[in-house]
Amino acid sequence: MNSVSLPLPVSLAHARLTMDTIQPSEVDTPESAAAAYDAQDQLSELIDSPALGWKVGATSPASQEKLGVKTPICGPVFERTILQSGDKVDLSYFHHQPGLESEFAFTIGLTVRPGGPAMTAATAREMVSSVHVAIELVCSRFEENFEADPALLVADGALHAALILGPGSKPEKVADLSSHQLRTQINGEDIGIGTGAEVLGNPYESLAWLCNHLNKRGLTLPSGSVVTTGAATGLHLTETNQEIATDGGILGSATLNLVG
Repeated sequence: MNSVSLPLPVSLAHARLTMDTIQPSEVDTPESAAAAYDAQDQLSELIDSPALGWKVGATSPASQEKLGVKTPICGPVFERTILQSGDKVDLSYFHHQPGLESEFAFTIGLTVRPGGPAMTAATAREMVSSVHVAIELVCSRFEENFEADPALLVADGALHAALILGPGSKPEKVADLSSHQLRTQINGEDIGIGTGAEVLGNPYESLAWLCNHLNKRGLTLPSGSVVTTGAATGLHLTETNQEIATDGGILGSATLNLVG
């Protein structure tokens, strides 16, 4: 008897529930970016946790080359994947040892509905109520992890695994995020230093890209949503018994303890 192949969103939702990994040969790969995002939407409907915002990824040439894409990608951030700064989390919570990214994140202060004009970095800044430093942990639900087909990674939520936010600050606290520095730290030592220029030249450009992407897809970005904008210091692999941190100077810091 031939085995029955489940639809891709169902397979992805099942993998999250059971903590299994998926062999790409077991599922159909979306044939276009539009089909990959449609599968992502269906996955969101199957997840037993509300989406509270978005992650934007592949916002630097290096990350786009690594993932095999030519544009940024995005995926939903679910309530269940938002952890508190200072928490302890077991690495068994993730399908792979996750990658660590230090990022700028925003809380959105107004609802952005489809049908409006194209967003720019300047207009995107006007809709931000608070700026945060953030840790995003990334991995996929596929056996190959980052090496899976880009369309599968998009369908899987663009590699999002967890988000940890630092305290919120008013946007005017830092006049120019493109030159503001973030430090990635493990056990108190710097392992990566970068600025907002690594994120499409300016993290507000990343937010503008997301708004324009959602606009084209007819999706609303509700007030209160959290948007994390992409890695400012590169991707760093994690191990057990590490205290990881993103230090943003006057913007504060976010920390997480990895155990297991």
